[in-house]
Formats: sequence, C-alpha cells, structure tokens
Amino acid sequence: MRLDARIAAVIAVTLVAALALGARQEKPAAGGRTAALNVRDCMDALRNQWMAEINEEIIKMQQADSGRATDLNPQERNRIRTKILDHYNKRRLELYSAVVRVAGAVAKERGFDLVARAEVLPAPASGDPDLMAQIYSRDLVYSDPAIDITGEVLERINREHAARKK
Repeated sequence: MRLDARIAAVIAVTLVAALALGARQEKPAAGGRTAALNVRDCMDALRNQWMAEINEEIIKMQQADSGRATDLNPQERNRIRTKILDHYNKRRLELYSAVVRVAGAVAKERGFDLVARAEVLPAPASGDPDLMAQIYSRDLVYSDPAIDITGEVLERINREHAARKK
C-alpha cells in the first residue's frame, strides 16, 4: 500500500510541475524582443539638431573666453576650460537622457523588451592605432535592420527639441 501512495505522490508532483510549466509557456518570455539603437548616430550633430546647438553654444563660450584667456594665468585658463567642459558634459548628458527616454517609449510602442546599443562597423583610417579598441567596444555583432529604432528616435528627439524652442 505504501508503494501505491508513493507512486500517487510522484504522479501528483509531476502533474503539478507539468501544469506549472504549461502555464509559464503561455506567457511570453521576459526580454524576448530586443531593439537596436545606434547611440553614436543619436548624438551626432549632423543628425541631431539639439547636439548641433550644444556644439554651437560651446563654441560661443570658448570664443567669449578666448580673448581674455590670453591675459590670465595658467590656473585661471584651466578653470575656464574646466567650466566649459563641465557645461558641455552636462548638456550632452541632458541629451543622452532624452535619447534613453525616447528609445524606451519607442521600444514599448513597438513591443520591445530591451534596447541594445548597436554601432556601425568601424571604418579604419590610415594609421589608426585605435581600430581594435573600436572593434572590442561594439556591443552587437549583428542585428536585423527591422529592429533598429535609431531613425525613429532621432526623428522624435528633433521634433521634441524643435517644439521646445518655439
């Protein structure tokens, strides 16, 4: 009789496990759909009007300080350079945060669970000692162009930035 009880217990556990696995398979796996985003393109001043304006802003700051910087001591010139660099980094971080926010919104709308950073294959310049670093820093080796959301993110960033300026 004990043998029958043990067999019944094994069958019951197996049945519960099978039902649990079956229930899990009905739900889509978390992280199942991945999008690709070329962050370098999103931060490129030729493609992103906001980045172009940040660059112009920094150039104006440098020009405004360049005339008086020649009269200053090295420590003061260094302080001015640091101030400009800090401002530049702050503005680029604002832009990057907007890129992340917009990429998340696009990903949700299109049913993606994850957005991975994708870069185009580097083109070696003559005498480029940094080619291997570029190769090793790439996160994705391949991604289907259908999952690339870079163009849509850039379009929205530029549209939002233009609307904010009005």
